[in-house]
Amino acid sequence: MFTQTKPRAPRVALVGCSVRKLDRGAPAREFYTSALFRAAVAYAEAKCDAVRVVSALYGAVELDAWLEPYDRNLRAFGKRDREGWGVRTVAEVIGGFAVPPLLVVLAGQVYADALVFGAHWHNLPRPEEPLRGVKGCGARVAWLKERTPRQQQIAGVRCS
Repeated sequence: MFTQTKPRAPRVALVGCSVRKLDRGAPAREFYTSALFRAAVAYAEAKCDAVRVVSALYGAVELDAWLEPYDRNLRAFGKRDREGWGVRTVAEVIGGFAVPPLLVVLAGQVYADALVFGAHWHNLPRPEEPLRGVKGCGARVAWLKERTPRQQQIAGVRCS
């Protein structure tokens, strides 16, 4: 069961990783190179109190965490494994906050479903899913850019 959001609960964005990555190690903010990832980070930094990147390999990491190249996708996991990943990843996030956070999921459907399962398992408030129902990379990038203050936007963000 989901609970009510606690007073002063921080809003924590969980930004989904991307298939497009650098071929060398880098901080998470730079490591993922897709237009959607960059637009989601800009939106999250403008609208939330904290941002974590969620990855099938690394779980939940800070934007400055150093990541090495990998090839793993949650879509390759079975349902139980995806749910287990969601429970573990949400646990990593909530461990860093005194008040249970309100999660804001900015990730594809497979990742979002696993994270919502994890939030439910940990008895957190139902996560916000602002991108649910927005289909396609271009539409998602446009949605995020329309709602991100100009100073936060990444110039030249395009889907590819």
